Amino acid sequence: MQRHDRVSSQALWHIPPSAMCYDEPRVLIADDDMDATRAICLALEDADFTVRAVHTGLDAVTLARKWRPGVVLLDLMMPLGDGWEAAEAIRAIDLSMLLIAHTSCTDPEDLRRAQRTGFNGYFVKPTELDGMIAVLRDYFSARLGDTVPTRS
Repeated sequence: MQRHDRVSSQALWHIPPSAMCYDEPRVLIADDDMDATRAICLALEDADFTVRAVHTGLDAVTLARKWRPGVVLLDLMMPLGDGWEAAEAIRAIDLSMLLIAHTSCTDPEDLRRAQRTGFNGYFVKPTELDGMIAVLRDYFSARLGDTVPTRS
């Protein structure tokens, strides 16, 4: 068996230019781990993001189409369409959404596949939430005219 090096805990490749103007910093979380999803939702809501959560790839695509979030955090291993399939469908909806893989997968091939699929970043669970919040604030601040609040 070949030993794989672990990927770093956070990687960002490209922050897309915005094609939409956001009235609020919307974040969609798609993850079938209910407890982890609840914890991330609370942290992001506490940081003044508007958050919605779903638990399947199909629901992620449906809500992304209807709600038009600026950021989508996708677990890679979900029922009814994994994160890669959901990312491809969401990319067809809007190229300007910031797509971040949020996964426990640490194989470098998964990271490369995420890049090829159209993800903008890759966060390995457990995620350091302050770093994730900083990335989301940076993304939205350019789109909301630097109006994303920061907590002291």
